[in-house]
Amino acid sequence: MDQQVSRTSVSGSKLVEGLIAPEATVNFSPAVRWVVLLAGIMVGLLIAVFWLPAIADDAIGMNVANTILGTKATSVTLTSVWFSFAFAIAVGLANTFTACNCVVFSCIAPLAGQKGQAKRGVWSLLMWMAIGVIVTTAIYGIAGAILDRQLPSLSKAVLPIGSHFPVRLLQSTIVFVLLGIVLFYWGLVALQLVKNPLKRLAETRPWTVPLFLGIITGCFSIGRPYPLFHTLFQYAAGSGNVALSATLMVIQGLCNIIVMALLFVLLLSGTGGRVERWIQVNPFRARAFIAFSVIGGGMFLIAYWGIRLPALFGIGWFPHL
Repeated sequence: MDQQVSRTSVSGSKLVEGLIAPEATVNFSPAVRWVVLLAGIMVGLLIAVFWLPAIADDAIGMNVANTILGTKATSVTLTSVWFSFAFAIAVGLANTFTACNCVVFSCIAPLAGQKGQAKRGVWSLLMWMAIGVIVTTAIYGIAGAILDRQLPSLSKAVLPIGSHFPVRLLQSTIVFVLLGIVLFYWGLVALQLVKNPLKRLAETRPWTVPLFLGIITGCFSIGRPYPLFHTLFQYAAGSGNVALSATLMVIQGLCNIIVMALLFVLLLSGTGGRVERWIQVNPFRARAFIAFSVIGGGMFLIAYWGIRLPALFGIGWFPHL
């Protein structure tokens, strides 16, 4: 096993090794650990403060959807199954840069070191991530078709706290804060501040790393309150058709990661291996890169969805533009 791990490090899995290899692989000084940790936290908080939904959701997201559909997406009424497929594609791509999806790009760091020397390895990683997305979104689509209005995300109820906090946004808060905690913990593992309970599994089955990232990304759909997604999910769940609902959720889920996947391929294959070699030179660099990326992403989710969103309804306070 030790020899296998050693060969893996030579073949280009430095980033993932930063998470799953024995702790002796990299010796972080306490000062470096805290610098990376605090830097990730600060970046995540700053993004949460300066994030502008009007630009991400409307100027980018809505314009993308309008262009794909050839009409104003917000005025569309879903009555055709075939048109709902096109709408699902438009929604998935429109979601790419919204606050409920932008953290997908932090997944590039844990992915970028696995078998990056061969195109076959790159596509294998993306395949496992896509499987995670497909399974998670399909299950949510099935749940929507079965439960429909019983799901909090489709409820119109409000809570008697603050300025009538919507129940559907409470689901968003819970889901994204939990995902933020998972990513934040992942960063602490990379910095060797906590133990990795899944280390042995990841060592023996390295494909579980991109699969797990795909599951995390798929879970973004469970918390997503984006208006266009809400319209799509209402149609999917309201159809009562389990297969249709699952298919529509899968389509939009896969479209959520297309831009990230293209960047990932360009990063590894489009640079002639320079990025991979830069990572391989120093295992410390790999772990620091992962830690900073996922801690920043996790902190953003916790701060934006757990503090800033409730503050908009008079529950607590959080600075924002």
